[in-house]
Amino acid sequence: MNDNYLWDRTGEPDAEVQQLEDLLGSLRYQPRTLQIPPTMSVRRRRAFIPLAIAAAIALLMIGAGLWVRFANSNRRPVLQAERGPDSTAPARTLPPSNDQPMSSTTPEPRENFSAPRKANRGVMAPKSRRPIQPAEPVLTAEELAQKEQVIVALRLVSVKLNLAQRKAQGLPQINSIRNHKIG
Repeated sequence: MNDNYLWDRTGEPDAEVQQLEDLLGSLRYQPRTLQIPPTMSVRRRRAFIPLAIAAAIALLMIGAGLWVRFANSNRRPVLQAERGPDSTAPARTLPPSNDQPMSSTTPEPRENFSAPRKANRGVMAPKSRRPIQPAEPVLTAEELAQKEQVIVALRLVSVKLNLAQRKAQGLPQINSIRNHKIG
């Protein structure tokens, strides 16, 4: 047997190889056109997948709307704590109840830090979702004058830096005289 026959079909084939080729020759690939039998039905595209996605999105939106609605419905009126003019004033004591006789000495408030305090939800302020803006500071006349000087100095430095940048880049100079009234 010639070994080249198995690779490039040159030389004489072996008898066993020739017999195998004849047996398997009927199973060889034979090109032909695709023929779909008429009894086979074409499968339709599934229309329920986009509907299921749309229904899931709608349920999520309804759930989010209900959650926001009920989360905001538990709010109670806000009670504002008043701060006196003197923040270092001693704490006020509550008046005695009706079943206790009024004495000349006021009882001192006791503080118990070992037991956790239960929060009274009606008195607590709700959590605010908007950012707290600090109050603008009130400036004195001297501070306002200093502020104006700093602003003028920053404008002057900005103009000078722009001129230096234009010179360094070789760009044409701009008219540096602005807001100048003639006459």
